[in-house]
Amino acid sequence: MLIESSNGAISGRARATAVTVGHSTDSRISDVEVSVIMPCLNEEASLKGCIDEALGAMSAMRVTGEVVVVDNGSTDASIEVAMEAGAHVVVEDNRGYGSACRRGLNEARGRYLVLGDADGTYDFSMLGHFVHPLRNGVDVVLGNRLTQNLEKEAMPWLHRKIGNPFLTNVMNLLFETGVSDAHCGLRSISREAYSTMNVGAAGMEFASEFLIEATRNSLRITEVPIPYRGRSGGEPKLRTFRDGWRHLSLMVTESRRPMPDET
Repeated sequence: MLIESSNGAISGRARATAVTVGHSTDSRISDVEVSVIMPCLNEEASLKGCIDEALGAMSAMRVTGEVVVVDNGSTDASIEVAMEAGAHVVVEDNRGYGSACRRGLNEARGRYLVLGDADGTYDFSMLGHFVHPLRNGVDVVLGNRLTQNLEKEAMPWLHRKIGNPFLTNVMNLLFETGVSDAHCGLRSISREAYSTMNVGAAGMEFASEFLIEATRNSLRITEVPIPYRGRSGGEPKLRTFRDGWRHLSLMVTESRRPMPDET
C-alpha cells in the first residue's frame, strides 16, 4: 500500500483506496457521501476499533463512505493497523492536531466530513447523529461530552470542571457561539460549509478556530449529546496549560478582528 506524505513522498506497498459501503468504489467526490477523518499519533491499540465502528455505522446507514486516517508521525504500528482495517492512510509531516485535521479535511472526498479522535474515546457507531442533521440543512454538528454519558475516568477533573467550561464560556462570550462543549473532538461539517472557512492553526487550538470560523461565516451549528469513554490506547496528546493557553490566546486575538457584519 502506498502512503502519501505531505511533502509528496510515497512509500509502502500499494495505494489505499477509499472504503465504500453500500455502493461500488468510485473516485468522484460526488459518489462518496461520508468521510470519517481520524488524526492519529501512536494509536495502534485503539485504531482498529475506531475504524471498525465507523465502517459498521456506514454499513448500517447504507451510505458510501471512507475512513481517512491521517498519521502525524507515529512510531508504532498505527499505519499498518489502519491499512489492514481498510482505511485510506495519509501521512502529514507537519506535526500538530490542527495540521493533521486540516490535511484530512482536504484529502477527504465525502460530501459530509466527520472528525474524530482515534484513541477510543468517541463512539463512531453514533455516526448517523453527525450526518443526518447535515443532510437536513445544518452546517456543523458538534458533540457534547459534558453530559451524564461522560465516563468517570474519561476526562480529568481539571478539564471537566474548570478547563472546558472556562474556555467554552470565553468562546461564547467573545463570539456568541452558544455551544456547551466548544472543544469536543467529534464534530462534522458539510463540504460546502468547510469551503467557506479559512483555518490554519497547527495545534489543539484548531478546535477553537474551527468554531470561530463557523460563527464568522454564519454557519448553522447544532449539538449532539455523546458518550465519552476512557482512552483505550496511546498516550494523551493534550497538554493542559500549554494547550489551554493556545486556545485562549487564539480566541482573544481573533476577537479583535471585526466580524463580517462589522466591516
